[in-house]
Amino acid sequence: MPPRVLGSAIVIVAAAWIVVAAAQRGAPSRPNEAAPAAPMTSALRLGALPGVASVLAPAPPSDVPAAVIPAEAPNVPARCAPEPAIEMRASEPPPAAELFRLAKEKPDALGSASLGSPTRGSLFGGVELKDSEGILRAGGYGWGTELVIRSIERAVREVRRCFPGSPQLYVGDIARERGGWLKPHRSHQSGLDADIGYYYKTQATWYQRATAQNLDVARTWALVRALIEGGHVEMIFIDVSVQRLLQAHVATLPEGERPPEDVFPTPTKRDTIVRHAWGHATHFHVRFRDPAAVALGHRLADILPRLRGARRAPR
Repeated sequence: MPPRVLGSAIVIVAAAWIVVAAAQRGAPSRPNEAAPAAPMTSALRLGALPGVASVLAPAPPSDVPAAVIPAEAPNVPARCAPEPAIEMRASEPPPAAELFRLAKEKPDALGSASLGSPTRGSLFGGVELKDSEGILRAGGYGWGTELVIRSIERAVREVRRCFPGSPQLYVGDIARERGGWLKPHRSHQSGLDADIGYYYKTQATWYQRATAQNLDVARTWALVRALIEGGHVEMIFIDVSVQRLLQAHVATLPEGERPPEDVFPTPTKRDTIVRHAWGHATHFHVRFRDPAAVALGHRLADILPRLRGARRAPR
């Protein structure tokens, strides 16, 4: 065989041997050809380097969706259910002659009546708020229409049920047994006004200025909310400094638990349910509405001056 041909054959054989050896070691024989999987020892060595294994991990096939990890649900407790609505007896006032007889002989059969206005009025058939497991009387005059007393008791029950271990709540003046002027208040004359204390982080107390350090905003807001949602509140007077503390707490609540826009005042709206009044950083003042008691008061306005005797409805 000529030397030139022999040399060419040797080169061809050597090249073929190199290709076979490379294939056995796992090297690709052509560009763009996928390489076989790396040995386990190589994978372990790569995994020991931070971030290398995740970068080199093969992507999932395009036809297999990647696993979706659900977002963790926020740890927000569901709102405590409100107390049942107050059920009041509905009765149509009798004719004038019968109304006079009942007002004289059986006043409890008529229920409560609010006469005049909160600043110039009187009370008929009032009910007295009593000390209880959740309420402590702070004022000497705790008479109001039956609806007012039941509304206060309902709101306190809701707070105590939703916040176990709540301290007693102080309640100040409401009205005299028969209404009329009550020193030092300008209102509190017709059984529709009540001074109610705040909940504090310490023990129950009365007439202490509420601050960011001592106010139990969660319980106090629950109390205010329960009163409003009871459906018998016309307005609530709270010092603006305390309003800010309550609004800051409300801002942390889930959107569905925040009050409607007509509860707290804004720069453009002042005729809201909660309003500022000087002197109400130590307690808040609630003006209730009791249409039935007011309607009965209109009917009794000409009759009561002729009456004598007890005008108190039993508890």
